[in-house]
Amino acid sequence: MHEMGIVQSIMEIIEQQAALHHAEKVVKVSLEFGTLTAVMPDSIRFAFEVLSRDTVAADAELDITIIPIAIWCGECGRRHVLDTYRPTCPVCDSAAVQIVQGRDEMRIVSLEVDDGER
Repeated sequence: MHEMGIVQSIMEIIEQQAALHHAEKVVKVSLEFGTLTAVMPDSIRFAFEVLSRDTVAADAELDITIIPIAIWCGECGRRHVLDTYRPTCPVCDSAAVQIVQGRDEMRIVSLEVDDGER
């Protein structure tokens, strides 16, 4: 399960950012992953639950967005969003396609924190 390693890296970033901004608690974490990263949201949630225990992100809400695959066809000049990857254009069947979205996105979009000043 490569998700455990991914979440371990995410937790390092969360803890660094929380310390940098003097946050006492992270209440929400928003993540994005491209479809072709093959990340399983349920595995990310499980790993986050395990690895965030006893940290600044314990009990934080986790929001995961999966970015769909999009290709650009050099032949017909159109952008297509796909449910599953195919190496040819769904309109003109050309192999002159380039993946423009959904391949390698893997990012922390935002962290919502409580700085204890309320």
